[in-house]
Amino acid sequence: MEYSAARAVTERKTEALVKRHLIYRTLSVSACSICCFLPASAQENGAGLVFGFNQSLETDDNLDLDPVSAGRTTFASTGLSLGFTHETPLDRIGVSASGVLRAVNGPGAESGWDNQRFQLDYGREGVQSAFGFNASYLQSNIEFLRPLQDFENPDGEIELPPDLDDLNGTGNRERYRSGLEFELGRDAPIGADFRANYLSLKYTDTTDPGLNDSDRINLDANLYLRFLPFAEGIIGADYRFFDQNDAEQTQRETKTGYAGVNVELSPIWRLEARFGYTTIDTREFGITTRTDGPTGLLRLERDMPNGTIDAELSQIVTDDGDIRNYLVGRSLELPTGGLAFTAGFADSELDSPDFIGSLNWVQELPRGEFSARFQRSLDFDEDKGNILRTALFLGYFHEINNISGINLNAGYTISDELTRTIDRANVTASYQYSLTEDWALSTGYRYRMREELTDPRAQSHSIFFNIGRDFIMRP
Repeated sequence: MEYSAARAVTERKTEALVKRHLIYRTLSVSACSICCFLPASAQENGAGLVFGFNQSLETDDNLDLDPVSAGRTTFASTGLSLGFTHETPLDRIGVSASGVLRAVNGPGAESGWDNQRFQLDYGREGVQSAFGFNASYLQSNIEFLRPLQDFENPDGEIELPPDLDDLNGTGNRERYRSGLEFELGRDAPIGADFRANYLSLKYTDTTDPGLNDSDRINLDANLYLRFLPFAEGIIGADYRFFDQNDAEQTQRETKTGYAGVNVELSPIWRLEARFGYTTIDTREFGITTRTDGPTGLLRLERDMPNGTIDAELSQIVTDDGDIRNYLVGRSLELPTGGLAFTAGFADSELDSPDFIGSLNWVQELPRGEFSARFQRSLDFDEDKGNILRTALFLGYFHEINNISGINLNAGYTISDELTRTIDRANVTASYQYSLTEDWALSTGYRYRMREELTDPRAQSHSIFFNIGRDFIMRP
């Protein structure tokens, strides 16, 4: 079980505070992006089939994002997507597939199929139980990836790709992902839940030496004891496996057992406590080393008239030493939005204490919406060890009239590793116009930047034009 304090606090608050409206429907505007999920209108009658078409033209002066540009690249992309969803009061299934046929003129890429996606989601909800399964595949040419435009997971948290720092240059990337979870005895005296996740990253013909094939498996199981109306006991175990095809042939097994309680101290006070023990076995060059130690989480929360306030202490064990997080947080329900933030510091055995925290702010405006996401945390990266990561994402949408609007998005990340620091930035400004009820047009400008502490800054500027629509069929 991973005790990442900034992420844990944000996860609990996001659902109640974040009101996703215009800005999140247009957050990933891109000249060659395809919508792989069915719109809500396709689900009105329980089932729906949607076919999507997208045509774009873009020109970029440094597609590979190298310190010295190889020249301008212009490309035309035709995107096709197909999706099906079926929903009943008990379950829901969704299947989608898409791809982009791209014609390229210039250095840094070749013409052909790209951005091939497939996704399957299934969920079933019972009175005392729940079951969910998902599987997805994504193939991308690295030079066309926009990792800072797809940073949010289904829980509303900032989740950056594990290979973010090395997604540079050219080559092919394949991502395989699957997940399984179920819950039993949700309100019963004895309940249980189980989660399993698998992530595989494969690379071919890459120019960045830091990209190595890897597999990740995470398993988590919990038993809940609810014999008192105001308290819940928890006994659980967590297993993580990491395997990477690097020079060291790294394999890592992380096993954690823990127990804890959730207690309603009063109608407005709540206490959460976890205590456990972690063992990490790391194999490199055929030699196995072990790291172990206690882990824990202590969190106190109080209801306020317009939200909550809390304090949290946590400790995790890593190959690079223990990490201790100390945080205080506040959430506010605003008349036209929501705000949640945490602030504190992280202490590790390798470095002096560092500031950590998070921000999740959404504000509705008279003619649009503004959003800000911030996260700074010290986490263990399976490939590079303890890393201090900072991420900031800003979004703004202004409605000009009922058929047009301006969308601005900016993302900035900093990864502070033991031997290097990497900065990445992405800024997109676009104008969106509804040609008809079904056809939509967008055009704009995009700026990208990548900089390492010891290397020159790499920058690119691009202009794009995009037109597309969805064809929806329902019974």
